[in-house]
Amino acid sequence: MFSLCKFCNAANGNRFPEGECHICSGKFGKIDELISRAAEGINSSFSVSTRIPRKWLAKEELLWDFNLEGAESIKTHINRYINRELNKKTGMNFGQEMDVRIIFDIDKGEVTFEPNELFIFGRYQKLVPGISQTRWLCRDCNGKGCRKCSGKGKRYYSLEEEIGEIMKKESNAEDYTLHASGREDIDVITSGERPFVMALVKAKNRKPDLKKIEKEIVKGKKVAVSGLKIVKRSTVELVASSHFDKEYEAEVEFEKEPGKEQIDAIFSLEGKTIAQKTPERVAHRRAKLTRRRKILGVKLVSKKEKKAKFRIKTEAGTYIKELITGDAGRTEPNFSSLAGMKVGCANLEVLKIEDEFLKETIG
Repeated sequence: MFSLCKFCNAANGNRFPEGECHICSGKFGKIDELISRAAEGINSSFSVSTRIPRKWLAKEELLWDFNLEGAESIKTHINRYINRELNKKTGMNFGQEMDVRIIFDIDKGEVTFEPNELFIFGRYQKLVPGISQTRWLCRDCNGKGCRKCSGKGKRYYSLEEEIGEIMKKESNAEDYTLHASGREDIDVITSGERPFVMALVKAKNRKPDLKKIEKEIVKGKKVAVSGLKIVKRSTVELVASSHFDKEYEAEVEFEKEPGKEQIDAIFSLEGKTIAQKTPERVAHRRAKLTRRRKILGVKLVSKKEKKAKFRIKTEAGTYIKELITGDAGRTEPNFSSLAGMKVGCANLEVLKIEDEFLKETIG
């Protein structure tokens, strides 16, 4: 028959004799000392993380062969116990979305403090082309710096850095990661506001000056942000998994000057559902699928000789450049096939992202 320490026995229904512990070899006996040590360092809300050796959990599973009704994992038991005792000692609240994470290493008998990630929601505008959305390391040197990237370690400067470096400084964080609702190509401007969440790693300042951050970012004249607010971790998934209809302005160039007949043919796209095979330019990173997307609106803004500007409103996930060029028949119908000539996309701008759902949910 196995013997357990008082703590491990309580987790497993108090069905075993107390003695030299089969699971932890008595190391849970120091848990109250670790809790007292942790309580001395708490001055804000906290969450708890426990590190328990896998071999302890494997030993515990052997006990479950006895079909112990009401037993629970020692990890669950210890987390609840620590949270309850720390709350008693400090009066501070605990949970998953708190400022500080307290890490209990039971085997080593250590307690460490680490700031939880800080999440800032907002909407960005990309004011100039030539910026990638996220950090893009040079493929040849993997960020170390080489001749092909002129020693920079990256091929393009990123919007993530433009926003993240300032947020990192103001929140006294170690690093950052951008999570956005969709993305635009490097050469595309976004005057419409795209929702995003920046996750700041080990941020010591939990209440950065958000208005100051907005002002500092726009000084660079490449990116602007608005509506910044501190949010919960769950907002990351909400934003990253959301997809919205969009309105674009596309400057297109026809092979020859189009007449009314060709323009009217392009207008016929409104209300139609197109079929788009994965574009050749993204086939290396996207699944090869045929996507069906509805074109919600097509309007002519201006036309001069072989050039014209169109406002195009589409369902989420529509490849606009391919809608214009046809992508060698991978998108049907398209501007080129309807006009009966080659049509290219000279410039593209995201004018509006219809994220009313997030506005109602987050603000």
